[in-house]
Amino acid sequence: MKARGFIIRNKFCPGMKTWETHILSTKMSFPSLQAGALVAKIALAIFILSSCSNVKYLEKDETLYTRTWFSVKGITRIKNKPLKVYELYLVGGVKTNRPLLLLPRMNLYIYNHWKPSGKWGPRHYLHRVFGKPPVLLEDVNPDFRLKVMKQRIAEMGHFDSDIKLSLKYFGKNDKKVRAKYHVFFKPAYTYRNFEFIKKDTRVDSIINSSMAKTIIKSGNDYWLKEMKEERERLNLILQNQGYYFFNPNYLLFNADTTIGNKQVDLTMVVKDKITENAYNKYYIRNIGIFVMSDKESLKDAIPNDSVFLDNLKYKSIENPFRPKIITQTVSLKPGEQYSLTDHENTLRYLQGMGAFKSANISFNLVDSSNQLDAQINLVPLKPVQTSLEVNFATKSNDFLGPSAEVSIGHMNVFRGAERLILSLDGGFEWQKRSRKREYELGLNSYEIGTQLKLIVPRFLLPFNVKNESHRYVPKTLSSIGFRTLKRVKYYSMNLSQAKFGYAWRSTRKREYKVEAIAIDYLRLTKTSTEFEKFLVQYPQVATSFQEQFIIGSSFSYIYHSNPLRKKRNKFYDNPILDLSGNLINTVYAIGGLKDPNSDEPAKLLGAPYAQYVKLTNDFRYSYIFNEKRQIATRFLAGIGIPYNNSSVLPYVKQYFAGGSQGIRAFYARSIGPGNYQPSDTIPSGVFLDQSGEIKLEANLEYRFPLTYKTFGALFVDAGNVWLLNDDPSRPGGKFRLNTFLDQIAIGAGLGLRIDIQYFVIRLDVGVPIRKPFKVNGSNWISQNPGFWGDYIISFAIGYPF
Repeated sequence: MKARGFIIRNKFCPGMKTWETHILSTKMSFPSLQAGALVAKIALAIFILSSCSNVKYLEKDETLYTRTWFSVKGITRIKNKPLKVYELYLVGGVKTNRPLLLLPRMNLYIYNHWKPSGKWGPRHYLHRVFGKPPVLLEDVNPDFRLKVMKQRIAEMGHFDSDIKLSLKYFGKNDKKVRAKYHVFFKPAYTYRNFEFIKKDTRVDSIINSSMAKTIIKSGNDYWLKEMKEERERLNLILQNQGYYFFNPNYLLFNADTTIGNKQVDLTMVVKDKITENAYNKYYIRNIGIFVMSDKESLKDAIPNDSVFLDNLKYKSIENPFRPKIITQTVSLKPGEQYSLTDHENTLRYLQGMGAFKSANISFNLVDSSNQLDAQINLVPLKPVQTSLEVNFATKSNDFLGPSAEVSIGHMNVFRGAERLILSLDGGFEWQKRSRKREYELGLNSYEIGTQLKLIVPRFLLPFNVKNESHRYVPKTLSSIGFRTLKRVKYYSMNLSQAKFGYAWRSTRKREYKVEAIAIDYLRLTKTSTEFEKFLVQYPQVATSFQEQFIIGSSFSYIYHSNPLRKKRNKFYDNPILDLSGNLINTVYAIGGLKDPNSDEPAKLLGAPYAQYVKLTNDFRYSYIFNEKRQIATRFLAGIGIPYNNSSVLPYVKQYFAGGSQGIRAFYARSIGPGNYQPSDTIPSGVFLDQSGEIKLEANLEYRFPLTYKTFGALFVDAGNVWLLNDDPSRPGGKFRLNTFLDQIAIGAGLGLRIDIQYFVIRLDVGVPIRKPFKVNGSNWISQNPGFWGDYIISFAIGYPF
């Protein structure tokens, strides 16, 4: 142990009295104490910066607004209380000068103290990007916000509830202020009756016939938001029946709150003074499609001729598309009544084809008749598109490193909005190890690959299939690719791939993807002596690495609750069925190409083919308090069963546990199978033997706001992987009903998320709470020394689930 002293002098803040502090630090060999000393130094530096005076730059009549607080009291049983409180927060909440975690008002310090002398240079850049002018009390105007909040709480039915404002002045000369809104909830008024008062128009009869499906129900809280949703619902019904000029604002609500017992009698009526057109039903007379050009020289060009196809008039400047490809996407039909749904579906379909820069539809009234002419205007994308993407990425296996991808594509290669894309990518990766300065060379890897993809915006099948959804574009997907991976010190592997399949959506909530055929060919091209010794020691792992074909198909289904509507409960479910080897095995059996009495696997072109069935389900549930605060959960279960021509799953198809996307308190691929613990003879950090055919994993995460665009998280992860059959080289790895619960690994921790506009930077610190194998006679790490020093730091992009 060695002690030393150091002095910190405050020279950061101009105009403040210089002071100095003597600190005695103790440098020890324990990592946790070193980390504690580092945190103390950082905290001291933050204290120094936060001590800097920013209010001295304010004018005499200006006050710095620092924070908004909310106090919610009153009855606890309020329907949709989190959403109602959040509605108030949207009005009263203010983004103050506190955007950087642990650095209070650092952006204001930069704005005040780092003002540049010129119009360019590093200082100018820092001031422009990270500096933020002071948020002043007079700009926030809490009194006006209070009035709006009172109006908003009344719109939610809490007419006799109240909100009060208190301002707390503090700091030197009271130049700082924070606001606190005291919300006092009382029970909301509820609907007793809801009635539509009809007249003698056709519009009234349609509305009256749809009232059985009204959103507004007796007993619900009075809420203006529901009335707006009801008007939109009725407007959609009317416009789908041809009433093009009807407007939701033509519906008027009257509320009688005098009946007592906090009840409301609500009536709805069509306004008296509305345009005459709103009562008329309109039909489509003609539909024209005009494909324009994005070239400046052809911007105002007029096509010389046009064609009639599917009763549509099609004209184009440069004829980039086959007319049939465009006309068949139009849901609107000449002679039929106008439909808002058909209108929106046509636009959504055209935009979903990925071939147009813009798409719009205009309607013109034909003189004084009840007919409309529709004009669809399309501006195509430039046919050749190139892209270059460079990033520093992290993966679920805890590998990180720089990578780049360059691609060139034709957006309309066969004049049917088909996209042909050729890409080349490569990267260097290493597996991160917290608390270690060195990186093991064997964990480093180099990877390079190329892929040619063809995306066709329709089904390509030998028979006709009717697309039931006119809202979403089905896609036929095909690709071929080659990839080589070199794990320094251990092996090199080549992977050749060819895929063909389909992807489509039936509704906003349901997505499907079918890979009708997927062919993978894996081959180890080079192995080290050290790696070969490892494979001899673990024969099942060696079998999973053998040269082989993986020929099969897969089916994926995704269900998620409506992502466009604000709901408290959200669900997501993604089952994936992966099959391989069944068709070729059937052909071999029928053709007598496989000896049923042989223990050797049948081969295709000199290499065995894998045969297995694999089913994985990823279920997620989130409880939404508001847009920034939620509880997110995930449960993942999977099983892969090799049979007939395979005794184990291919290594690339096996399950692994741990890592920044799974159980974050353990390194990727470092858990399991079962309570198996790698021997000391395995090279450190290889993790090639810790995989399995069964996986169970559960995650719980509470996400909450810290500062502007910065969020925190508390999480607990649990799970493991297991083998289907006993493996003498990995004792304790087989899944057994009476022991698998005792082999669950558990980790917990906290995280930081920085929400940049296009992605989220995530930092998690996890501590293993329970290991699947015993350490000093116990699975629980709290009963072993070094508990708090056994942490894992994970850096990643995006949320884990």
